[in-house]
Amino acid sequence: MKRKVVSATVTPLMEDGSLDGQGLCNLIDRGARHGLDGMFLFGSMGEWGSLSDAVKQEGVELASGYVKNRFELLVGINATSLPLSLELMKRYEKYDFSAYVFMPPGKTSSLDPVKSVLTVLDAADRPVYMYHCPSNNSVNFSLKDFETMMRHPNLKGIKNSSSDMYLRRELLLLREDMGAKTLFFEGQEWAADEALTVGCDGMICGMGAVCSKLMRKLADCVDAGDVAGAVATQNRMIRVFHGVYGPDVENCWNGQKYALVKMGLIATPYTAAQEMSSLDDAAKARIEKCIAEFKDDLDW
Repeated sequence: MKRKVVSATVTPLMEDGSLDGQGLCNLIDRGARHGLDGMFLFGSMGEWGSLSDAVKQEGVELASGYVKNRFELLVGINATSLPLSLELMKRYEKYDFSAYVFMPPGKTSSLDPVKSVLTVLDAADRPVYMYHCPSNNSVNFSLKDFETMMRHPNLKGIKNSSSDMYLRRELLLLREDMGAKTLFFEGQEWAADEALTVGCDGMICGMGAVCSKLMRKLADCVDAGDVAGAVATQNRMIRVFHGVYGPDVENCWNGQKYALVKMGLIATPYTAAQEMSSLDDAAKARIEKCIAEFKDDLDW
């Protein structure tokens, strides 16, 4: 099977916090050129919790019109409550994109997270991907919970960012036992080679804006049965991760955006999700050295 590669993209912003529309179009063009199967807007890397509804809606409208069926467009409807997620979904119904992505609200909500997912699946006018990321919302599902959600015909896939190898293997076996069609995507870029090799359908990773070419190469190696090639590509991607994000991931958002600025793709490194002061001269020098070293892998 052909493993799918989806970029959980950054949201390019101008210095005043408005959308960098040309930058978003550049990322779409580059992703299509590198053979991406999809792009995910407004996930964790897309700063969903830090952007206004107006900026997000502008991005959905622009991307929906610009992608032109070159790949799947996934749109995050994450919010701090279920009603707000349903409101976003209703607001986006008029746009032409492939699927919603929903992560249940965190445990500050007393709502049952499984019921929240089922409510979204029932209400959605198109397929839905469920974003499983316990580090973000402290929600852990049992295998029985996953089985319940996987029986819903509107659940197209699960982005699993739990970093839990046990869960990954159990879900693959559960799908086989159920005869379900739910797609499984690895959400942690440093585990993509393992996940795809054991049977996951693809990856949805936050370094996709910078590493789209490397991610496509990794998936192609797995498709060809070249495990050694997949591991080697994975290791190069981790080197880029270290260089761009920093040893303690201190430049997660602004580091990737600074790299994209230096690659000529977006206008500014501005992020609403991180203190810009962390992007100091030493961090800039580290990022510039990294993207120069891996220039051919990154294709810029």
